[in-house]
Amino acid sequence: MSEEHLSEEYLLESLFHLMLAVKRQLHQQAEQLDLEVTPMHLRVIKIIDRKQPCTAIDIASFLGRDKAQITRLINTLIDQELISKAPNPNDKRSQYLLTTERGVAVVEELNRMDECIVQRMTRGLQPSERAEFQRLARLMAGNFQGEEQS
Repeated sequence: MSEEHLSEEYLLESLFHLMLAVKRQLHQQAEQLDLEVTPMHLRVIKIIDRKQPCTAIDIASFLGRDKAQITRLINTLIDQELISKAPNPNDKRSQYLLTTERGVAVVEELNRMDECIVQRMTRGLQPSERAEFQRLARLMAGNFQGEEQS
């Protein structure tokens, strides 16, 4: 096996290990909140809280998911009284999604937990290394843009 092939294999393996570690932390985060939701639900509520006004279509396009998947996630969040719907004055066919008081409290707790996850994950890294990681991650993710629609 060539040295270049080994390097590529280890790069991909390193990325898988990081993704699994982050995914494990996100699942623990969801469990600590004692809600019957998945990390994807938590991601959706954070998007709704951050982006105002926000519609289901906004979330679907941001996450690259189909509207039916997003609708199921939204319905769970509504059932748990974490978000609500309000009429969209610009489009009678869509509705704005809003975090409820309970949802805002959950988002605040998520933000604290996210901060802890990032601090743990980046322990021992210099600010310049963190910035370089962000730059490289965006560049790598950008390399896939356009290919996913083909």
